[in-house]
Amino acid sequence: MPTRSRVALVGLLTAGTISDTGTRVSTVTLPWLVLVTTGSPTRMGLVVAAEMLPYVLTSALGPPLVDRLGARRVSITADLASAAGMVLLASVYHLGFATLLGLVAVIGVLRGFGDNAKRAMAHATIAAAGASMARVSAIDDGLHRTSILVGAPAAGVIIAWFGITQAILIDAASFAVAAAVVTALIPASIGRPTHTAAADREPYLKALGIGLRHLRQDQVAVGIFAVMFIINLFNQASVAVYIPVWVDRVLGNPAALGAVSAALALGAIVGNIGFSFAANRLPRYLTFTIGLLVGGAPRFLAMAFSHDLLVVIAITFVCGVALSSVNPIIAATILERTPPPLQARMFGLATAVSWASIPIGGVLGGWAASTLGLTTAIALSGLLYLLVALTLVLRPARWRRLDEPPPSTATTAEPART
Repeated sequence: MPTRSRVALVGLLTAGTISDTGTRVSTVTLPWLVLVTTGSPTRMGLVVAAEMLPYVLTSALGPPLVDRLGARRVSITADLASAAGMVLLASVYHLGFATLLGLVAVIGVLRGFGDNAKRAMAHATIAAAGASMARVSAIDDGLHRTSILVGAPAAGVIIAWFGITQAILIDAASFAVAAAVVTALIPASIGRPTHTAAADREPYLKALGIGLRHLRQDQVAVGIFAVMFIINLFNQASVAVYIPVWVDRVLGNPAALGAVSAALALGAIVGNIGFSFAANRLPRYLTFTIGLLVGGAPRFLAMAFSHDLLVVIAITFVCGVALSSVNPIIAATILERTPPPLQARMFGLATAVSWASIPIGGVLGGWAASTLGLTTAIALSGLLYLLVALTLVLRPARWRRLDEPPPSTATTAEPART
């Protein structure tokens, strides 16, 4: 593995991890801010939706601009602008809920561009380093889980010790550091504009259409995105509403806010370590199915029917181990089945489709907790999660295609070396 290519790969993984860690701090901080200032679960869901809806729209509509401007340039610019936006948010959030929603929406747009640009650089960076797509995807997911493990508990401690403003400023600093890492470690040859001459540039709508056609032709990807759309609905309701309200009503201690999320992340990290070594040998369909069945419903049902933090943490940890293979399988499948020129568009559509439910999940979770009661809302979400996961067992024909070799036209790069 060439040294410069290895440094670029490490740099891309590091930048994403740093940014993720700061984002995990704000993911805990902003809903808690709304809860303690308004006492409204519904407004907790709205503030999450205010960030995630622009994020999803940007992921769907922004990839042609990422291709045109260059992924590296967009990543650096978006991260620096996100840092500035978080500093402003820390200064003016007290001016009212409408101001908070507006700034969070702007930051959602910037995050959408920044995250899509980093994903667009992944294929070229991994291929240049001669690494396995599945293995690097597993490592990346493990680092993502590590950011949850560090960021979520740190947010609770920072809020309890120093206050909400300091937690928001830490998120701002993480974006600035991520921009610096990309600038220093990822060469300009990676993430260049796909067409440098104006005459060669695809019209914006045509570029979007090409990405949509590629997605429609890939039934494996369509199935993955549909399932993840529904799963993310329940996951977001849990993160944005169920866990904070459960901690507030049952424990009354913000320092415990990150404990449940940290348990899930720690379990996933343990699982990622094993999966990163076995990724090229495990059957994807069976591994993906077991991950969703074991990793989903039990953690919801534990929180619904237990007031014991240790019980909830233990079950959530086991769920994290089971889920550790799900995201790497999704990422590796998309990377392998998508031509490099379409990477930004395909990952943008993947995010837009599978994450489109996230803004809905926060609002729906707030409504369910307020209308049905917290226990009923959590239990119902867990049961619906289980029904979705069972579709992989009841309709195996489509899902077994996860184990098929990717189309020979999916990539122009040489096969990854292990």
